[in-house]
This record gives sequence, C-alpha cells and structure tokens, in this order.
Amino acid sequence: MVNQGDLSAQTASVQSLPEDADHQCEVDKRLFAGSYIATGSSLHNLNQTPDINALTTSPADFHPNLAASHTSEQAENQEPDLWDLLASEFDMKVPNNRTIRYYKRWYVNNPYHVEKVTARAEPFLYYIYQQVNARDLPIELVLLPFVESSFDQFAYSHKGAAGLWQFTEPTGKTFGLEIIKGYDGRRDIVYSTDAALDLLEYLYDKFDGNWLHAIAAYNTGGGRVRTAIKQNKKQGKSTDFWSLKLPKETRHYVPKLLAMADLVKHHGYRYDIPLHSIKAEPVLEEITISRRVKLGTVAAYSGLSSKELYHFNPGYTAGYTRKNKDNKILMPMKNKTQFFEHKNARTYAKQDYEVYDIQAGDSLNQLAYINNISVDIIKQVNNLSDATIFAGQKLLIPNLTSTD
Repeated sequence: MVNQGDLSAQTASVQSLPEDADHQCEVDKRLFAGSYIATGSSLHNLNQTPDINALTTSPADFHPNLAASHTSEQAENQEPDLWDLLASEFDMKVPNNRTIRYYKRWYVNNPYHVEKVTARAEPFLYYIYQQVNARDLPIELVLLPFVESSFDQFAYSHKGAAGLWQFTEPTGKTFGLEIIKGYDGRRDIVYSTDAALDLLEYLYDKFDGNWLHAIAAYNTGGGRVRTAIKQNKKQGKSTDFWSLKLPKETRHYVPKLLAMADLVKHHGYRYDIPLHSIKAEPVLEEITISRRVKLGTVAAYSGLSSKELYHFNPGYTAGYTRKNKDNKILMPMKNKTQFFEHKNARTYAKQDYEVYDIQAGDSLNQLAYINNISVDIIKQVNNLSDATIFAGQKLLIPNLTSTD
C-alpha cells in the first residue's frame, strides 16, 4: 500500500491471510467483500522455525505438476499470451534467499488463489502494462497490484487505503487524485495507475535509481527507508534493501513481488502455476466524457449493463461522471464502437467519431485519404496491429476538426 510518511500520509497496514490459509483451497471471502487481503500467508509463520531443507529444494519439488511435464512441443503449440510477454520483459534480479523461496512455495501451493487473482487482473493488466512500458519502467511493476490489492479494484483496507494501488487519501491527493463525494480517484483505474507510476518514479529518483528501495518506500514511506539507510551507513553496514532494518511488512513486501515475478518469468517450464490466460492485446479502451451523466446512460449507449461498466470504472461511487471534468471511462473496444454509434453520444463525449461499416474493396489508405487523416491514426484508434480489414467490420474514424 502507498504510505509516504514524508508526504504526510499514514499507511494502511496489510491484513494478512488467516493462519490456516496454506491449507485452504479458496481465496478468503473477504476479498470479494471489498476488504484488502495481502497475498501470502501470515508473516509471523516465517518467524517460526522453518524446514530449511524444504525451503532449499529445487523448483521441481514445489509441486507435482511442474514444468518437467511440459514438453517443448506443447510449448510451441501454445499461443503466447500476456504472461509470456511479461515473462520475456522481466529483468529484475531475483535473489535465491529464504523469504523469496517461502513466497514462491506459498504461491505454488495455493494455486486457487493465484488463478483467482490473475483472473481478476484480466481487464486491467494489459492497460497497466501499456502505461508501465510507455514510461520505460521495470515491467515487474505491473505486478504491484497483485501484492497490494490482489487485483481487487474495490479493495479497501481497514486504515483507509483504496483501489488497485492502495492509495491512502493524503498520498492520493498529493499525487493528483481527486476524492470527493461520489467519486474516489484512488479507485479510478486510469488516474490511480498514473498516480502510482508518478509516485514510483518520484521515489526512484529520491533513492538514486534503486528500485528495491523505491518499492519498499512505496509500501512503508520514504522517510522510514531513508532512516534505515542512514543507520546502516553509520554502522558501516551495507545499504542494499536486504540489509536494511525495516518494518516486518516491508521486509516481506518486496520479496512477495519478486517471488511472483520469478514464477511468472519461468512459468510453464520451471514452475507450474495456474495463471489465468490473458491475451496480449488491449481489453479496455478509454472514452472521455466531459459532462455529468449517469453511468447507466453511458452503459446503455454502449450495450453494457450498469454493473459491467461500474466494474471497469469503480471510482464513480455515486454512479455519475463528474461535472466539468474529463472523465476517462474504460470499456471494451466493441462497446466503445457501439457507444459512438448512438445518436446521443456526442452530447456527452469529448471525442467525435464516425462509425464506418467496411465495404468490400475498402482500404485503410482510401479511408485515411477521404477523411484527411493518417492510416496510423485509424490503426491507433481501432487498435489494429496491421492494415488488414474486412467487409462488415466497424471502424471508428476520428473527426479531428471537432475534437478538443
């Protein structure tokens, strides 16, 4: 969770899973009630005398269905998904220490939890990947909501941290999140993701380019991490993350992230974990609503239920967009197209699109020329990976002369 002591924000402490979580086969029911449960079992279990031999076994000993059973032929036949893309881009060093081994074991031995959380990530994970990648940040950061909120966009801790990124109110406001009656920016996927990455970049700069220090500070506050670094310097000790005297929660926060990243990086051939399959393509698209309107109205124009649209846009707690604000509403691409087909869409949307039905013989070059725009703009607006189109397809054609 976000807790910047030097930014006048107090963190919400993480609720750990119940002591018998390792023996349960389903995610704690409180996850679905909107409260925040951190991944991993109770931290005090680590302070009990562990079975060191068990903790130092090879990855193949973690679970009977490990990747030894996955042949290269099977891997070749599987279409790469988002997890494969992430795995190929993860490059943070993951030490082979006891705490990381513990959390890798916990994730592997609790497959139902991993499957449920990664399934919950499906609408948002590619969007977050796009934002992290656009800033050229470590791709491992896309997994922070796995540790922070178990990818529960409605997560709310008992000390007031909210949303996928678990912002407290003071820190959220410091990083530009609006929190007013009827709207909570901490739960807004678009704005909270932007704020979280702003905060991580800020901490990275403050800690001289050390990502482990920055991630630790995201959890416990920059002040605590700086104090720990100063204490180690005075004592002539190393100032790397693993040597710092930090709160117990933070000492396990970073290992949780690195453990999950390592499992993802080597899934399918070293570790067998049930990652919910997610296509490596956008799931949600933005539309900008510039007037106050009932979310249910936008949903109706889009062919979605109010509940479905709210699921993607949980920041609008009163069910209305904000007046005189740019409200970035997320919805699937097909529903975005349907929204702009509605005769009243222009009443509320900041963008202006025509919906064009592709006819046999049409080409993107032709459409771009007729509408005085570039092929790249058409491809970008419609998330086309190439110039292939087909008769009956609907394309959004932006009217650039009328957009703000």
